[in-house]
Amino acid sequence: MPTDSPLPIGSISSATPAQAPPPGALSRKQLTLGLVLITLIPFGLVVLLYMTMPAFDDPVLQVQASVGPRAWPTDTDPDARIVPSLIIKNPTDEPWNNLNLSINEQFYYQHPDPLRPGEEIFIPLKFFHTKGNQYFPPESQQLSLLTIYAQIPSGARAIAEIPGAELIGHSP
Repeated sequence: MPTDSPLPIGSISSATPAQAPPPGALSRKQLTLGLVLITLIPFGLVVLLYMTMPAFDDPVLQVQASVGPRAWPTDTDPDARIVPSLIIKNPTDEPWNNLNLSINEQFYYQHPDPLRPGEEIFIPLKFFHTKGNQYFPPESQQLSLLTIYAQIPSGARAIAEIPGAELIGHSP
């Protein structure tokens, strides 16, 4: 005859017995410590490299630069116009590749060809533009800094920074 009396605790259990964790499992503390170490060790190595590596300065680019009027596109073209231009000369005996110029660290120009030793080029100031394609307005904005970057034969990037006051009225 069935009875409705409660069974003693622990006599019948439908749950599976508690199992021990597998032998290769990590506890919560071990997992947290492992993740912290995985994060901090690479960060610590980067800081160590930063602190122990000697500082190297970029080579200084020897350049002759000035701003002045030039005929565009050429002196012999019947439709030539006189425009304010940046005149750059490579006075070294080595060619320059990847010539990039910056006016006021805002307007940029990349010269497509290598600049051979002794070669002089002129670039109308209107050719300089921002990354948003706004052109340099020489009639309303002062040229305060010219930065020239070029790859020299050693493969290094050489840099020249010339204040705008040194460019006006000087010929290369």
